Amino acid sequence: NCAPCHTLTKAGTNGMVGPNLDNLSLAPADIEKQIRNGGGGMPPFGDRLSDAEIEAVADYVESG
Repeated sequence: NCAPCHTLTKAGTNGMVGPNLDNLSLAPADIEKQIRNGGGGMPPFGDRLSDAEIEAVADYVESG
């Protein structure tokens, strides 16, 4: 669900709607909060992803 909006080279995505995740400088906890709660045009995923999935996505994005 991230690809249409975000660029993340290692994931092969090049969305132009949301922030470029290659240039992201946030701690995993901040990324988790954004994924869970949404905001700034991003929908929340806290009701669709488990805590473990959210943590895994945040770790993946942060390790970019």
